[in-house]
Amino acid sequence: MQLKELRIAGFKSFVDPESVPILPGLTGIVGPNGCGKSNLLEAMRWAMGANSAKAMRGGEMDDLIFSGAAGRPARELAEVTLVLDNTLRTAPPEFNSSDTLEIMRRLKRGAGTSYKLNGRTVRGKDIKLLFADASTGANSPSLVRQGQISELIGSKPQNRRRILEEAAGIAGLNTRRHEAELKLRGAETNLERLTEVSAEVERQLDSLKRQARKARKYKELSSQISALEAYLAHLKWATAKADQETAAVSLARAKTEVERLTREAAVAETKRLEASDGIGPMRTAEAVASGKLGQARIELAKVETERKNAADLLAGLEREATRLAEDIQREQSQKEEAERTLVDARESLAALPVENDTTNKEKEVEAERVLAEAKQALETAQTDADLKSEAFAQKRAEIQALEANANAHRRRKESLEQEVQHLRGIVEALPNTTALTNELHVAREAESEAEAALKGAQNALESAEQTILDKQEAELAAKAPADEAQDALRTLETEIAGLTRLLRKAETTQSPPVVEQMRTRDGYEKAVAAALGDDLQAPTDRSASIFWAGSSVKTQALPGYAKPLTDFVEAPGELAARLSQCGVVSRSEGEELAPDLKPGQRLVTLDGHLWRWDGFTRTPAAPVAAAERLEQQARLEAAQSALGPQRQTVSELQAHYAQIRGGRIGAEEDLKQIRRNVQDATQRLDQARRNLASAKQHTDRASLKADSAKENLARVESDLHIAKEAYQTAAKPENTEDLARLEHAVAEARNVLASARERETECRGRLTDLTRNRQQAMARRNALEQDVERWTGRLESSATRVQSLVTRRAEAAREAAAAKARPESLQTQLDTLASRVDALEIERQDAADTLAARESEIREVEEAARSTNNLAMSARETLAIANAKLENATERLSEASEVAQTHFQRAPEGLLAIAKEGLDEETMATLDVRDAERQLDQLRHDRDRLGGVNMEAESEVEELSSRLGLQADEKADLTAAIAKLREGVKALNDEGRTRLLGAFEQVNEHFKALFTTLFRGGEAELRLIDADDPLAAGLEIFAQPPGKRLGTLSLMSGGEQALTATALIFAVFLSRPSPICVLDEVDAPLDDANVDRFCRMLDEMRQRTDTRFIVITHNPVTMSRMDRLFGVTMREKGVSKLVSVDLDTAEELVAAE
Repeated sequence: MQLKELRIAGFKSFVDPESVPILPGLTGIVGPNGCGKSNLLEAMRWAMGANSAKAMRGGEMDDLIFSGAAGRPARELAEVTLVLDNTLRTAPPEFNSSDTLEIMRRLKRGAGTSYKLNGRTVRGKDIKLLFADASTGANSPSLVRQGQISELIGSKPQNRRRILEEAAGIAGLNTRRHEAELKLRGAETNLERLTEVSAEVERQLDSLKRQARKARKYKELSSQISALEAYLAHLKWATAKADQETAAVSLARAKTEVERLTREAAVAETKRLEASDGIGPMRTAEAVASGKLGQARIELAKVETERKNAADLLAGLEREATRLAEDIQREQSQKEEAERTLVDARESLAALPVENDTTNKEKEVEAERVLAEAKQALETAQTDADLKSEAFAQKRAEIQALEANANAHRRRKESLEQEVQHLRGIVEALPNTTALTNELHVAREAESEAEAALKGAQNALESAEQTILDKQEAELAAKAPADEAQDALRTLETEIAGLTRLLRKAETTQSPPVVEQMRTRDGYEKAVAAALGDDLQAPTDRSASIFWAGSSVKTQALPGYAKPLTDFVEAPGELAARLSQCGVVSRSEGEELAPDLKPGQRLVTLDGHLWRWDGFTRTPAAPVAAAERLEQQARLEAAQSALGPQRQTVSELQAHYAQIRGGRIGAEEDLKQIRRNVQDATQRLDQARRNLASAKQHTDRASLKADSAKENLARVESDLHIAKEAYQTAAKPENTEDLARLEHAVAEARNVLASARERETECRGRLTDLTRNRQQAMARRNALEQDVERWTGRLESSATRVQSLVTRRAEAAREAAAAKARPESLQTQLDTLASRVDALEIERQDAADTLAARESEIREVEEAARSTNNLAMSARETLAIANAKLENATERLSEASEVAQTHFQRAPEGLLAIAKEGLDEETMATLDVRDAERQLDQLRHDRDRLGGVNMEAESEVEELSSRLGLQADEKADLTAAIAKLREGVKALNDEGRTRLLGAFEQVNEHFKALFTTLFRGGEAELRLIDADDPLAAGLEIFAQPPGKRLGTLSLMSGGEQALTATALIFAVFLSRPSPICVLDEVDAPLDDANVDRFCRMLDEMRQRTDTRFIVITHNPVTMSRMDRLFGVTMREKGVSKLVSVDLDTAEELVAAE
């Protein structure tokens, strides 16, 4: 499958569609720098599937679309098409139905890219696989981009291995291996997660088992609570019934007392009403007087406001009159100006001449006829002048040809005479060979000094590289303990966070429980948990629903050798009584002393065994949540104590590691400087060698120049003799009189032509003047008529406005005259109202005094009535209380009956039967309501202390057990899959290793042969270094050009490095030939001799393979070896064009740089 053609449109600088035929043999691409030659290679790589915009010198993929230039707008699309010859049917089966394959990649700005093959949309992966099967592709080593040779020279051995991988064709193998490793890591991660999940499920299973035990306890307590609730409801019903009877008697007594006191209150109220009868008219008189006074004050304020408004109105009218006078004056001025302008416009209109349109039209027709006659005369004169000029030119050309021939022979003779004199001077001025010999000797000494300096720099480089290795080992040695300490610190922080979260979840109140205020000696956590149990969760805050309040009851001595827990625990004082009655003993001591315990006392062991005074015993096997919480709190405190020292350790180790790492970085900087020194020494050696070669060339050139000058002198002297003879025999021009006659006739014809042209121009101008004058006169008349109409309207409008302003000024004057008398009349009205307000104020004060005396009398009578009413009210309150008690008793009796019906579905009398199911007769005989409620609260408290109870725990235990079984099966499947993936990765590694070694041997053989051919001798080889595994080894190049010792690529001169790297690229190419090879300025670092070797190698590659070569070059030697040349130009700034050129044009394009 061969590439036939590259089509490009809108890609980078190629804005217009261009087509590059890819023909057999060598195709050259030339052009000045910056014209877009490399864009052709990038277009080809992009069409093959390259996806990195940066690799194609762009910031993002949209940068590949033409972004616009001067006079050229930006494009929205970029398209690149590769045409492939598929006559041999080597394409994949799904694309193998056609002799020609057209692969097009299109990029739309902001919308992404797409691929099409023969018009059908395909995936980018399909295109990449198609080219990979054809031994090419976007990353193929046969597509050598600009600067890739320098990258290969400067790259590390590890990076050079990639070129071997391309030759071995294991890029896809590496991809499959990478995918298998990803799957392996994913399976291992899933196995780890499954293990963690299984552990978590097991923990949940243990928790559910504890929850199932709690659920059974919950059911037992609920049964006891139900029986006690039934008995308590019975007691409340009996009590409510007795209270109802007592409250009925009290209610009858209260009703009798209320009736008596109500009669007495009625008598007192009658007396109060009699005293209040005369106060109504007094209050009315006082209110009337106050109303009159208020109305008078309102009228006074209103008149004052009117007076101020009248003054303000008068001032405003005066200002309005002034403004209207100014407006009238301004409008009069504008009216006078409009009258003057209107008069001027009418006079200008009257002054315009009145002409007849028919007369003007006749003048224009006559002018057009005269112009036509002038044009005819002009054409006749032009024809005559052209004929005479042609005859004159022909005759003059004949004479000039004869004169030119004679002059050419004369110039040839004079030039050869000058050249003879010049060559004789050159022969006489040939340089002395002694100076050139001395220059050659100095160049040889400089070369020896540069070689010595390079050797010293190389020795320093080896020492610095060893130092780097030592410091890297020290860095690794310091990094390991720092990482371990960091991991330990993370573990501590994780444990602290987890314990803190667990302890927070266990908090049931807003106040901190006493367990957080206690400090327990190590090892006594289980003893404290056994002694206090869930009571550890209660706070000391008295506002909580459950709290420790402390006790002042005198404590009793513990039996035997038991030591109180107060000796081992620091706790709030509220727990002192409880802790002092809890003794710490051994197992044997506890069994012995348990019968001697007094009420309230307990014995505990360090492992959590408990003996209580009432005979209750709990062994360490019973789970105690409080013990677990105490242990968690102790672990939290220990972890927090260790956190600070661990952070200090991490800080010190990281500082030590940073110091060592800084030393390593500094050594690497020194190594970089030494490498630069080596590079400088290499460059100086290269320069010295170039100087030596230049000196040799100067010496050889001087010798050649002397021989050439003598040969040229003899040749030019012979040419001079021949030129003298030719000049003497050259013909002389004749018949110069005919030429003068023809010249005179041409002059006369041109005079006639000029007169005719002047006549035609004059007639044309007259016609133009007539037309223009008629049009200007019409335009002037229309403009003046419009001015007259506009100024007439403005004059009428101005007169109207003046009349309106005069009218408004007269109205303002009348209003001002009327407003002047208003303030004086309002001031008189103000004085009258002020006198009236004073009189009304005296009248209102007299009425108020009379009313106050009568109200004092009424207050005395009301006080007596109020006292009687208070007694009656107290009696009514007593009646209400009695009634409330009766209602309360009745309500409680009803509620008790309702509770019996609702909760127990029984009559109140049947509650005893329910209670007897859980309580014995003796217990019920000793219980009253308060005791029953207290015992019920205790049972409820015991049930609530169980916390959230999962009643479905037993079924969930079965479900989790089944889930654990399934997870065990999944774990077995994952383990088998991991083993299979590891075998697959090993098989891929073995295959890749085998293919890489095979490719290495093949590339190495080709490299040796190509190196010997290019350098005409010498030796070279490739070696795998730095690792035993070929897949991890680096590729180093060892070469020995003729006359030099064996060394690595970095020790060679610049030209030798470029030629050796080129040989390596072609060796890889020979091991896996590609249908297309593109070389972008590969010959740039080569001198003329090496360019010739490079071209000979290209010829050999063309003969040995069917590959089609495209060479982008600036070198004329390379151009001359191409089968065909194409040029890339940028005549229009920012726009590349493709042209077909010959060798001379190519050299001009390159010279255009």
